[in-house]
Amino acid sequence: MRVPKLDEVRSVLTAYHLVNLLLSTLFFLLKVTPLCDFVFVWDEQDGSCGIESREREILLFLLIVIMWKGRKATNSLHYVNNVFLYSKIASFFLFFRADPLLGIFYFAVCLICLVVFPEPAFSGPENVTYFQGEQLYDQLVKDKKTTWVVQFFTTWSGECKHTTPVFAALSEKFSLPNLRFAKLDVGRYPKEGERFRVNSNPMSRQLPTICVYKDGKEISRRPLVNENHRAVPFVFSQDNCIQAFDLLNTYEECLRRKSKDYDRKQK
Repeated sequence: MRVPKLDEVRSVLTAYHLVNLLLSTLFFLLKVTPLCDFVFVWDEQDGSCGIESREREILLFLLIVIMWKGRKATNSLHYVNNVFLYSKIASFFLFFRADPLLGIFYFAVCLICLVVFPEPAFSGPENVTYFQGEQLYDQLVKDKKTTWVVQFFTTWSGECKHTTPVFAALSEKFSLPNLRFAKLDVGRYPKEGERFRVNSNPMSRQLPTICVYKDGKEISRRPLVNENHRAVPFVFSQDNCIQAFDLLNTYEECLRRKSKDYDRKQK
């Protein structure tokens, strides 16, 4: 993982992140503090209320899972959310193993916090056009001089949510009058998802899908779909998107086209 930027550090100083940090570390904190005697029932002959060997194994497995999932995180915030998710899952099993009532209580608290402290929605700058219904198709047919980078998404997909800041940053960096970024909610408009060959099923691995359209035709997309109709996993980080969609060369090409059109108008 890359070193998080200052604005990303500031973005985690929210009630959602602080509460989830507490929930993710609660089991460990209770085990290594004097509160352990009041919360857990332990073997007095052992003379200790610390982390047991079996619990160490579970925590080590959690660390391995976090490191593995971290390779697929789109950005630092996505990585942090993965840490929260798998830490809370591990904590639930640890609490339940110690006492089923503690496990049920911890699970209930996590559900309540999920409702009371939802994950903050992305509110950063972006240069993105939001299409509805057939508007995207009509635009591609009508305006073939513009290259479009389009993200197909749904509001309920966690992966789409984590890709939002990446797509916004790309739109701010590469947008031109003839190189534009757009989004279409295929959860709200499933027929358009079928038109653009994006599966919006809740179990779909194609969410989000980002496509590039030039001269009204698709020239690239991620994730790719293999011959077995299965999506090939793709990590939507900024560097991966720039490379996969050749955005640097596309930007330069659109910039040259823009200059030629301007010179032609001047003549």
